[in-house]
Amino acid sequence: MGIIFDAIQFVETALLFSAFLFCAIMFARTKDKLAGRTLMVLTPVAVLLFISYMYSISNSDLNTKEPNLSWLSPLFALLVIALIMMSILATCYYIIKLFPISAQKKKLALIIVAVLVSAMLIITGILVMYISKSDLTSAMTNALWAFYPLCSLAMFVEAVALCFMYRNITDPHEQRLARYFLIAFLPQIVYSFIDFFLLKRVLFQITHISYALFSVFVFVDLCSYFFRHYSRDLDITSAKTSLKDKFSLSEREIEVIELLAQGLTNQNICDQLHISINTVKSHIKSIYKKLDVTNRLQLINLLGGNGNHAST
Repeated sequence: MGIIFDAIQFVETALLFSAFLFCAIMFARTKDKLAGRTLMVLTPVAVLLFISYMYSISNSDLNTKEPNLSWLSPLFALLVIALIMMSILATCYYIIKLFPISAQKKKLALIIVAVLVSAMLIITGILVMYISKSDLTSAMTNALWAFYPLCSLAMFVEAVALCFMYRNITDPHEQRLARYFLIAFLPQIVYSFIDFFLLKRVLFQITHISYALFSVFVFVDLCSYFFRHYSRDLDITSAKTSLKDKFSLSEREIEVIELLAQGLTNQNICDQLHISINTVKSHIKSIYKKLDVTNRLQLINLLGGNGNHAST
């Protein structure tokens, strides 16, 4: 059984870290809002899974049958607990954005979730202190065992709420993300029960599966989004006038932007406009400065690669 748990943890950690790196690179390159939201979910989950996996390896090397955190400082234990809270709140924020309610009600929902998670944190903390008595090492061990499954019950509550709102979500993309969340977190109440009562002395926690599964879902969704919106030619014909006025662009710069949006290389642009390669580079540098972007992906995102028309 231990080998199976180790294999699952390895696959989870490898997948999540690969997804995290991809999202980090794409967000750095494009400044895309969806990439930023996805990165917000993936970062704490990936780091938490990595720590959990390293913790598992450490105990395996020591040949211990039960979790042992004698090497772990209280400060580091607090860091792990903070990552747990961040992963829960980031996922809640991601999904509440999909709720078919007003912006004011979304803010209220975020406050309610934060209060609920904080209450679960306090209850779990009291429970951990009661179980551990005055043993600091035991307290840290119990904290890592108890915080994740118990506080993650907030995700189950949110999934139940989403079930009642699902039919009112009209956007196909948001419907798909909502389905991903329901698939990942509706079973969370079962996972929490198993982790808290049956896997108390096992390093692996089934709760990780919910977050890992949802993270993989949103990562795949982000990949599909990038292939759709960044791997196609973009027609900005109808937006040329508004672009010129908004960013004080010259006629030649508009021509260069149009060719860049069509996916042409610098040399292709040079050949088509019958100007030197240095002149093309000079125009591109000026365009990037005026539009406050640093590369073509950010330019495509600004012009409409993120689904928003350049003139809006």
